[in-house]
Amino acid sequence: SAACECGYSTHSIKSNENEVYTDVLETDFLHLPNFSEQEDWNRQVWSIPPVGTAHWGRNMTLDTVQPNALAGDVGTAGVNGGDPGLQMYVRGGVPEGEGVPSSEIATARRDILYGSFRVGMKYTGENGTCGAFFFYWDDTQEIDIEFLSKLYTNPNKSDLLLVIHAPSDVPTSELFRPTTVDFRPDFGYHEYRFDWTPETVTYYADGKFLWESTRGVPTHAGGLTLNHWSNGDPGWSNGPPAKDAHMSISYVKAYFNTTSEARNANYQSRCRDLSKPDTICKVPDQTSPPDPNQSTTFLSPNQGKPAQDSPPPPKPADPAPPAPGPVDVTPPALDPEAPAVPGSKNWLHEAVLQRSQMSAGIRGVWRGYLSYQHQQDLRAFRAGSRMWDPTGSYGFLLSKLG
Repeated sequence: SAACECGYSTHSIKSNENEVYTDVLETDFLHLPNFSEQEDWNRQVWSIPPVGTAHWGRNMTLDTVQPNALAGDVGTAGVNGGDPGLQMYVRGGVPEGEGVPSSEIATARRDILYGSFRVGMKYTGENGTCGAFFFYWDDTQEIDIEFLSKLYTNPNKSDLLLVIHAPSDVPTSELFRPTTVDFRPDFGYHEYRFDWTPETVTYYADGKFLWESTRGVPTHAGGLTLNHWSNGDPGWSNGPPAKDAHMSISYVKAYFNTTSEARNANYQSRCRDLSKPDTICKVPDQTSPPDPNQSTTFLSPNQGKPAQDSPPPPKPADPAPPAPGPVDVTPPALDPEAPAVPGSKNWLHEAVLQRSQMSAGIRGVWRGYLSYQHQQDLRAFRAGSRMWDPTGSYGFLLSKLG
């Protein structure tokens, strides 16, 4: 894997702009023989009784989440037969108890704020289940891609349900978008993706733009969740399925910013020399259905496995000299005692930075608003990208001038 000390650059297929994020979470479920061999995800155990028109409740259990790693480097079957990847089950038939046995995993991290989030997945063809890949903080801060197997009646197309849960002052009709795609999610693996910035939520399938919303955009940090469930509700999931149904997860990739002060401090300490290659890693776009027989690109060293599997990080180096190339910074007079602008930390310094040597040959002019104590972080600005600091500890926001 590349070094990526200064972050990960993702490409917006819709706007043709790039975003740079500080953190990464990647899990390769195709090569994960035991769930305990990774540390990014936790299996969830909980239950709720029937609600509304549901005939049963939901019962999330441990044994409904089953790794099924590839039997070899090449091959379509997992070691247990069938579709490879993490198999997330809904148990079939009439449940013995009040709830339908279902499955859910969630990230250990709850400090995720803005980013690009992708899942490689093959859904079930068994009628009577609902599946979802989503960001969640609470019921007013949620970004969903949902799947209903009862909709899969046409062999050439199907509907995905794109949903944002927001405060009640945003009309629900503006945040729920059934979207037709030209494939069946249960016929093969596909990549489902949403990009979340402070201004928009944008959805894709296999790199094709589906929908963008500027309403109800979440503002709070949270975590990622995958679940697969049924409660017999005729208005939503139907079911339970007649027999056990599973969706297979081949990978999850997330590139994002963090609200953790410790992680942000670590980022500043490791991002010291932008003149070195691969300090910011370019995240490739998946523009076709991901094939489990072919390798996919991972930029993190562990793909969710415990950190001791990788060598320890290098000790922080001395600050690097300024990057080569002409730099023209003409700030106004600085006053460290000036009052802070509301919502920031001492936003005092405005500068225009133009660099002649940019990552991947991209050139541009950007305006940055920096706190007085972080003037030297001008070197962290990258052309073609915007960076947000969710905690305010950097105190800068980039916007393109030309």
